[in-house]
Amino acid sequence: MALYKFIAAAPGEKPREILIEADSAKESLDKLRRRGLVPVQSFGEVSEKRGGGFSLRRRKIDVFDFTRQLSPLLNAYIPLERALSIIAEGAAEEDQKEFVTSMRQGLHEGKKFSELVRSHGSLFPSYYANLIESGEETGCLPEVVNELHKFMGESKELKDFIVSSAVYPVSILVIVLGVTVLLFTVFVPKFAKIFHDMGRDLPGAMNALVGFGDFAKWAWWMIPLGLYLAWVVCKHIYGEAEMKRKVSAFMIKLPLLGGILVDLEMCKYLRTLAILIANHVEIIRTVRIAGRIISNPVVSEEFDGIDRKLKSGEKLSAAFTGNRYIPAGTVPMLRVGEESGTVGEMLGNIAGNLEADTRLRIKRLLSLFEPAVIVFLAAIVLVVVVSIFVAMMEINSISQGGPKL
Repeated sequence: MALYKFIAAAPGEKPREILIEADSAKESLDKLRRRGLVPVQSFGEVSEKRGGGFSLRRRKIDVFDFTRQLSPLLNAYIPLERALSIIAEGAAEEDQKEFVTSMRQGLHEGKKFSELVRSHGSLFPSYYANLIESGEETGCLPEVVNELHKFMGESKELKDFIVSSAVYPVSILVIVLGVTVLLFTVFVPKFAKIFHDMGRDLPGAMNALVGFGDFAKWAWWMIPLGLYLAWVVCKHIYGEAEMKRKVSAFMIKLPLLGGILVDLEMCKYLRTLAILIANHVEIIRTVRIAGRIISNPVVSEEFDGIDRKLKSGEKLSAAFTGNRYIPAGTVPMLRVGEESGTVGEMLGNIAGNLEADTRLRIKRLLSLFEPAVIVFLAAIVLVVVVSIFVAMMEINSISQGGPKL
């Protein structure tokens, strides 16, 4: 779906800005009229990413904390405007307070909560506005916000787990790189100086190490520059969208890592389906919203035809059959959920199990990374030590042969 911007007014009210999500301009106008609004001016299709540029100010706004505070207030039947007022009063950061106050002001101007979320561009996750809009349309906004809080909490917990688990392997990698630089820029050149002082040529292996070290000293900047230029050229040849697709296709084909990346996408997709279906959102709209959650274009393509299959009369389990990215066992469990009328709950269980499995696979991958880095360091040290040993043997043979001359 695309996002369409209008200036519209209800009878007897002032015109205001309206954002409508639809598959076409005609559908956006139909949705606008169903709300009882008269279009005054149309701006056509706009990008949801506006306002998503770099800004130090936005980094101080915590959307998860905002959702965490909003959820219990709405569940306590406090009106949305009053809930935002309470959150603004308790905000410790001035930026957070201004952000919540601006949301509250938007409600005073007659804007919907979902429209205000979209107006903040990339500050909110891509799925946030769609889920909020579904809650507004079904009258289940407190339940949707509560599910959003849980979803964002689980996503944050997974990110924190990855970061904390990666601290030790990354520390080892930094040490390895530091030791490698020290060997090639300090130790090897000093040892090579001994040969130069003796007027002797370096052995082949030692000469190669010195040459590599000298090259790295003045040409290290060429590596990132070369990668950047290669990226720019490829984007120019293939286009940004196609280049992103090729990189995504390469990433998901990597052993171990590729499977984890696909599972992370499926966790988001299945969890979004579970939230929407549990809140009685129409199934075709549900799969369209969930499909936009998938950030990998290669994986996303596999789900493009799901809505058409549902329109033709297929059930969700049948539409997923043959999809290579759907986790094994999902279709039979989903079929049971359809028979028992618990599709949303079943999808939630599937997503939960997949998240637990993915967490375990990430932990195992990071555990394999540690010894791999150590082996890499050992290999470098071995090459340097063997080269130095050969050179020392040559020095020893020279010193022993000297007195006989």
